[in-house]
Amino acid sequence: MSRVALPLALAALLAPPPARAADPAAEAGLVTTAQAVFKDLRTATLDNGLRVYLLPVKGSPVVSVMVAYKVGSADEEKDQTGLSHYLEHLMFKGTDKLFPGDIDRATQRNGGANNAYTTEDMTVYHFDFAADRWQQALDIEADRMRNIRIDAKHEFEQEKGAVIAELDGGEDRPGDLEYKAVLALLWPKDSPYSHPVIGQREHVRGATAEVIKRYYDKWYYPNNAAIVVAGGFDPDAAVAKIKTLFGPIPKGDLPARKVPTYFKDRAGPTRTEFPSKFDQPRMLMGFNTVAVGTPDDPVLDVVQYVLADGKTSRLYRKLVEDERVASEVDAGNYAGRYPGWFAVSLDLLKGKDRKKAEEMVFAELEKLAAEPVSDEELARARKKLLARFVFSRESVHSLADAVARTSTYPGGDDVAKFFADYLTRLTAVSKADVQRAAKQCLARRQACVVWSVPKEDAKEPEEKKGGGAGRTATVRERVSSLTPAPSRSRFADRQDAGAQGFTLTNAKRTVLPNGLTLILLEDHRLPVVVAAVDVADTRLREPVDKAGVATLTGSLLEEGTDKHTGKQIAALIEDTGGSLNLSSGGGSLKVLTPDVDLGLGLLFECLTRPTFPADEFARKKEQQLAAIDDAATQPQTKASDTFNALVYGKHPFGRSSLGTRATVEKLTPADCKAFHGLAFAPNFTTVVVVGDFKADEMAKKIEALTRDWKKSDAPRPEVPAPPKATAVTEKLVSDPTAAQVHVYIGQLGITRDNPDYHKLLVLDNVLGTGPGFTDRLSATLRDRQGLAYTVRATITTSAGKQPGTFTGYIGTFPDKFLDVRHGFLREFEKIRDEPPTKEEVEDAKQYLLGGLPFRFTTTSAVAGQLLAAERYGLGFDFLEKFKTEVAAVTPADVQAVAKKYLDPKTLTVVAVGPIGPDGKPLKPKK
Repeated sequence: MSRVALPLALAALLAPPPARAADPAAEAGLVTTAQAVFKDLRTATLDNGLRVYLLPVKGSPVVSVMVAYKVGSADEEKDQTGLSHYLEHLMFKGTDKLFPGDIDRATQRNGGANNAYTTEDMTVYHFDFAADRWQQALDIEADRMRNIRIDAKHEFEQEKGAVIAELDGGEDRPGDLEYKAVLALLWPKDSPYSHPVIGQREHVRGATAEVIKRYYDKWYYPNNAAIVVAGGFDPDAAVAKIKTLFGPIPKGDLPARKVPTYFKDRAGPTRTEFPSKFDQPRMLMGFNTVAVGTPDDPVLDVVQYVLADGKTSRLYRKLVEDERVASEVDAGNYAGRYPGWFAVSLDLLKGKDRKKAEEMVFAELEKLAAEPVSDEELARARKKLLARFVFSRESVHSLADAVARTSTYPGGDDVAKFFADYLTRLTAVSKADVQRAAKQCLARRQACVVWSVPKEDAKEPEEKKGGGAGRTATVRERVSSLTPAPSRSRFADRQDAGAQGFTLTNAKRTVLPNGLTLILLEDHRLPVVVAAVDVADTRLREPVDKAGVATLTGSLLEEGTDKHTGKQIAALIEDTGGSLNLSSGGGSLKVLTPDVDLGLGLLFECLTRPTFPADEFARKKEQQLAAIDDAATQPQTKASDTFNALVYGKHPFGRSSLGTRATVEKLTPADCKAFHGLAFAPNFTTVVVVGDFKADEMAKKIEALTRDWKKSDAPRPEVPAPPKATAVTEKLVSDPTAAQVHVYIGQLGITRDNPDYHKLLVLDNVLGTGPGFTDRLSATLRDRQGLAYTVRATITTSAGKQPGTFTGYIGTFPDKFLDVRHGFLREFEKIRDEPPTKEEVEDAKQYLLGGLPFRFTTTSAVAGQLLAAERYGLGFDFLEKFKTEVAAVTPADVQAVAKKYLDPKTLTVVAVGPIGPDGKPLKPKK
């Protein structure tokens, strides 16, 4: 299960990059480009009511297939919540023809990916395959539309354990409980949106196979569904096969939809608060608003951007930069099938006054209603939304998802018209519209306010010197947990597609006179340019007594240079419609082609000429201190940090990149300046640029921009080697506030240049990273035993220039820790003692090889591949080598590397959660 119904279906197009105000002609050009996104969309409706959407993308090597059902948590009875999500899990368990694991194995053997998500309004299933093998997705979807089996043979009870574990895991992350609390304030109990998508724990536990089967039989029919195919396929052949497979399925008699209810006009803010187990106070404020597709929907999208999108936004400027009371602010317009809501959230800096912070939010909302926004703010917000469409055209999966979501909304049957109408309304949004919407929808008296407050802050403290926060989930991510995370994912889905026959060997590599390595690859499919920068070994150069200085330095790179202030930098980049991100490891840039000179200028200015202004230093330092404190209260983070400390010892990877409170408190701007001078040099740096440009011209631009950047004579840093483990190390940390036990188990791993890397990649896939739940750990601990929602194990994922780790992870129930520890050890021993089956190895190889087209996804993905090739010395033909190496792996190879690199006698085991020193659950307090 994935993200909730976002501001509207269009927001599903992609993760948001920013945008800027432009002249009318430029904006008109963007609108034309955006309107062309769905120009090739073909539609049809079968006799049984199934709506068919076909979006061919010329040259795409992949195809995304989605089936969207118009049913979600809003359609559930209030004593049986969570059924939509639970059913979504069970749809992968099989039919009369398919048994548990069959769908995942079919996906794996074809090198694809599958997943699904549930929201309040819809349930969407999706497959991504290479373009020469996608049609099996149609067979599976047609079979399970009416033939799903929900019984013991199809692992009904085991999946219940996974759903409960998912629910528990959410409550161990900030934002989950705040979100659930605000729903009860926004809507009466009998209203469709008043409960979370994942449901109430007691309802999930009490759900029977009969209850869920009845729910399935209510809603899963062709006349309540849409099928979407996007990518490289023949639309005529596709529609013929869809008619053959889905045409005979009879339509159903659908029940009446729920009728939403609302609280009468409130006389003042409705509020609640509860004690938080995390270190930072957090506020979530909600307002009842409008349905998707209504005239005020795009107006509220603009309001969202003006208030809280980017560093130029009003709430960020006021609460984070100027008043320094919050570390994070966010806002979201969540329109749905029924009138939805508008959210505002903040993470309060420790020790700050909650009432004052809340009052600042209300003041900004009231100002928005009382005074017109500026021309710049309005144009910038519109540009950001338009730019999303342009960037979205790189992603076949995202295009398919936008169509699928939109098809479920009232008035969304004609998807192309829906988006055209949205764009027309968006470009017509006026200052008066923004003012009116803010006045009508965001009035103080209508606010629903939730605070989660750490125990020591429960008695509203006076202002005192405190910390700030590192990044936690934004409100858009938190609210998206109204629909839990993708039900079946442990790693990123393969969601995008690049061009047929794309190859890295066309890239041009050069080393500039100052030692900077420059890699350029032209791609003129879209007017987009991406740059990725890698500065090598920054963490290794960090002094132990200044732990955290690398992170702090990276966070300050775009906060001021000798040419621009941080606010000026933010305005310039947001006004281009692109994004600029800097960190201790380098940075990235994404802009439209006309803005490439400005974007590159800002990127290299921030990398080479930061000034570390005192005010910005103090603010970022405060935030980093609070991030340190907050991380110490998050059980999974605590478990991960403890595991790394034990495995790496005094090696830099053994300490958190945030540093410690003791080291960060002592840092000064001079420390950041000195570290920047030590670690950031052109001969330590690789720059990759991919997109719509001419390579010769781009090389000259970058050489000119970096001409004054002087190379460093500093040698490569020498760091302490990780300790050699000689026995099992186990550390159990009792955390009575945790909902789950978070377990890390593993040992020191390999570097990326290890000659056994490809054999270990197959081992990972067999043991702990297979798609869906095809790997052994997922199949046993999650699917068959229902002990977890998330379980994984991998040695190749973290392999770099420095040794990574072999790491297994599971989040489980307190009374199951000893079982899962035994389960991990059993699988480790088994893969060492006997070779995997030929079928397991061949399936893993087919997945790895069949999935290669997904490496040529967006320009950003291609830039990442080139950066990795340079960083690890792989050569630009490494994909060709990859095919040869993976194809040659045998079951004996997998067993041999398991014996060589996986030693159960020297494992490190860390568990954090409500367990005692004996690994058994803590006894409830009387």
